[in-house]
Amino acid sequence: MSSRTLVKEVQSYYRDFLVRDPAELSNMYSDKIVFRDPLHRIEGLPALKAYFSDMSHGLTQCRFRFEEASITRDSACLPWYMHYAHQSLKGGRPLRLRGCSLVRFSDKVFYHEDFYDMGAMVYEQVPLLGSLLRRIKLRLERG
Repeated sequence: MSSRTLVKEVQSYYRDFLVRDPAELSNMYSDKIVFRDPLHRIEGLPALKAYFSDMSHGLTQCRFRFEEASITRDSACLPWYMHYAHQSLKGGRPLRLRGCSLVRFSDKVFYHEDFYDMGAMVYEQVPLLGSLLRRIKLRLERG
């Protein structure tokens, strides 16, 4: 599979994350996949499938809109916006998060790392904590 075809398959999987079956990950991820995000390091395809299944609990929406990817022979940088809603955040209202994924591959993806602001994703969505964090950010921006 070409690098562009593999990247398109990865992007397609995440476009509507909640309707996809974690079993499909075998088509694009290596058995020895290393997956990282700001909170986790997952090793191996069975662990990644379990993580994605568990992560879906509480989500009522999870879609990714990808911007233009930067693709080389063996890696890609995939900037995205995640549109999500979780029953425990902001009363279940839709939220948006900007991030980027780095994927490395040969015939399949063997390394995937997501970069995003964990505070913007979760902490700022908690009523009292969110207000405090937004005020701190505003003060830092003003100098």
